[in-house]
Amino acid sequence: MSAPPTNTRPSLLLRLTDSADRAAWDEFVGVYGPVVFADVTRRRVPSSDAEDLTQQVFVRLVRALPTFRYKPATGRFRDWLGTIVRREVARYWRSASRRHDRATDPDALEEFTDGPADPEWVDAFQAGVLAAAMERCRPRFELTTWQAFVKVWAENRPPAEVAAEFGRPLEWVYVVKSRALKALAEEVAALTDLFPFTADD
Repeated sequence: MSAPPTNTRPSLLLRLTDSADRAAWDEFVGVYGPVVFADVTRRRVPSSDAEDLTQQVFVRLVRALPTFRYKPATGRFRDWLGTIVRREVARYWRSASRRHDRATDPDALEEFTDGPADPEWVDAFQAGVLAAAMERCRPRFELTTWQAFVKVWAENRPPAEVAAEFGRPLEWVYVVKSRALKALAEEVAALTDLFPFTADD
């Protein structure tokens, strides 16, 4: 079984404060691009415009992320990113309304205004981060070890059943789960940070 490294890698979000770190930006877009795109389309933006709007979200992030400051009272990165997405969607619909020479319906835009992140956004964000963390974590373990972890944790199979399937003692399954969960937590922390940020939009 491969043991997770003990050193903590720099947070992805902190790496983004270095505009020259192209690898960090590529990684960031790879993790959060699908999450942002899915939320934009969920908010009824036509697919023909959703990709451009997603890119606009990242343009704003490029401008804002280097100015991040640690402010515990203001909220998590997840909520800040959700606010950016909602604002861009609101701008989109206001612009669309002007292009078609009709007034914007305040009720139609109410859901896009600032405020607490909606449950669907939170669920999608967490699922996206978890999927990315799982993918980043997998190479750190031997194939059999990772397969056992997926069965006992992701598929919620009984540990005794997994142990029998792999021909290993029950204690091995618990060790696998413990080590893999520790590595997974490190990856999630590296992707999201455990402390909140704020930045001006």
